Amino acid sequence: MLTEEQVKRFHADGFVKGGRVLTDDEVDELRAEMVRVIDERDRKDQPQPVHLANLGTDERPIWQIVNIWQASEPFASLTRNSRITEELAQLTEANSLRMWHDQIQYKPAAQGGLLHWHQDAPLWPILTPMTQVTAWVALDDVDESNGCMSMVRGSHLWGDQIAYLHSIEGEPELPDTFDGHPVEVVMRPVAKGEVHYHHSLTWHGSHANLSTRPRRAIALHVMGDDTRYVASGEHVMKEFVTVGDGEPMTDEAFPVVWQGAV
Repeated sequence: MLTEEQVKRFHADGFVKGGRVLTDDEVDELRAEMVRVIDERDRKDQPQPVHLANLGTDERPIWQIVNIWQASEPFASLTRNSRITEELAQLTEANSLRMWHDQIQYKPAAQGGLLHWHQDAPLWPILTPMTQVTAWVALDDVDESNGCMSMVRGSHLWGDQIAYLHSIEGEPELPDTFDGHPVEVVMRPVAKGEVHYHHSLTWHGSHANLSTRPRRAIALHVMGDDTRYVASGEHVMKEFVTVGDGEPMTDEAFPVVWQGAV
């Protein structure tokens, strides 16, 4: 469980690092599964993730996999990891948590591309309100040299600013201030097997992996029982929604991963 101080830091900063949640053997198994799913992405005789694509270029790829848990039992087990889900429940203060989706972002050694500054929630326009939280689990030691994430402290309190972040994608650095707020960029190294949490409105990004080491991680995006469906939005997961506009996201495609006392 997270300490009271860690929970307070999350609500103030929009991010906080947890502890180690995977053993070395569990990390090795998940790494092997990631390679298998990428290598076998064209097979029709076995389950596949919802989406698998290269977000970068051929020279500097960023492999993205959405819902690898549907193609891999070890990753499905990770979505139910009791320590992760209990800590997510602390941070969201929800009565129950459902899996929104997972997302692999794999930056190969010496060629993994950068990921521009962004917020998660505005990229999920079929959900409201923007209260979702992400558990980011490192499958390698991730630091400055191989493309760790950076976060902007307190930016989750500034609302939906995705249009502004898109407008500065070509800029090398963020400004010193935004709308009267100081912009404090904090680098977030995470050791192999550890978890890092961030709010879905927190500004974050990661630079290129120019090291000799890969950068493998999985983001587990969860939603509380306050989350409702917005039919006017578009998202790769929309095809799995069967509830009506404005109704809770209770479809089987979004399984319960934590349930509080009834």
